Amino acid sequence: MSIKMTAIALTAVFTMGISQHSFAETGTAAELVFIGNNDNAPVFQLNLNNAENGEFVVTIKDASDKVLYSEKLSGEKITRRYKLDAEESELIAGTTFEITNKATNETSVYRIDKKTKVIQEVVVAKL
Repeated sequence: MSIKMTAIALTAVFTMGISQHSFAETGTAAELVFIGNNDNAPVFQLNLNNAENGEFVVTIKDASDKVLYSEKLSGEKITRRYKLDAEESELIAGTTFEITNKATNETSVYRIDKKTKVIQEVVVAKL
C-alpha cells in the first residue's frame, strides 16, 4: 500500500509541475487596456509581462500610419501609461500601438476602435 501511495503522490506532483509550466508559457507577452479618460483624453496602459530583462520598442501611429510617438523600453515587467491628446473620439479610432521585442523581433499590434452602446433601462418602483 505504501508503494501505491508514493506512486500517486509522485504522479500528482509531476502533473502539477507540468501544468503550471505550461500555463506560464501561454501568458500574453503584452497587454494594452483602456483605463479611462483624463481631461477628455483617453488613457491606455501597456503591461509588458516579460519575466527576464528585455528591450522593446513601442510605436504609436494614427489611422493614416503617421508616427505619433515612439520610445525604447528596457527592463522586466514594464508598465507604461499613454494619454492620447485628441479631444474628439473619432480622431482616436484607427490608432495603433506596435510593440516590438528587440530580442525576438516579434511585433504585437493593437488597434483602437470606438464602439457606442446605448442602454435604456426601465425601472419599476413600488410606491
